[in-house]
Amino acid sequence: MNRIAPSGSHYFVDSAEEGFALIEKENIRIIFLDIEMPNISGDEAAKYLIAKYQNIDVIFITGHMEYAMMGHRLHCSSFITKPFDEDDIKEALKWLRNPIKPEKVLKVRCSGHFAVFANDQPLRFERNLTRELFAYLIYKNGAFATNGEIIAVFWEGKIDKQPLLRKHIKDMRDSFSKVGAENVLVKMKGSIGVNMSVIELEGDPSMLAKQFGWLE
Repeated sequence: MNRIAPSGSHYFVDSAEEGFALIEKENIRIIFLDIEMPNISGDEAAKYLIAKYQNIDVIFITGHMEYAMMGHRLHCSSFITKPFDEDDIKEALKWLRNPIKPEKVLKVRCSGHFAVFANDQPLRFERNLTRELFAYLIYKNGAFATNGEIIAVFWEGKIDKQPLLRKHIKDMRDSFSKVGAENVLVKMKGSIGVNMSVIELEGDPSMLAKQFGWLE
């Protein structure tokens, strides 16, 4: 599991009772449940968990294919038969009933005065122009901006500003890294964009052109 989801927390227990206690304590979202267990059977444990926790996903593990319909009847997310490997786990995780959405660390406000917040606190960049450069990438709304395009907008196309552009991009990357938002920027050779799916957006990005005067 550490290889499949290295950023997650993983727990292993030896009994259903121990698992119930752990779930009460921790925010467990996905459970791999063996159908054959001592004291409490897997189907009984699944009934209890699905009834008590609305956002939990139960994935049955067993060596007996005849239990597959049981998992379907109990509305479990998936079913893995023994022996299984890493690919089987990855496939099961594709069919979660309650997919875990990536946490959106950054909140970007486009309406009124453009602002960037990280974990509900204002995010400040080291360089003054970096904020406006990030605003321009938000304005692109997920589309890539080439280095030449950015230089044309911010420095009237002066090619000797390439090193300065790299410094601003580094400022963005460093600032996002400090708050755990490393996945915001997407870089390709000679261009850069923003992964809009990991940002909480307030307002219309198209309004930023007028706010900053890029189209004048």
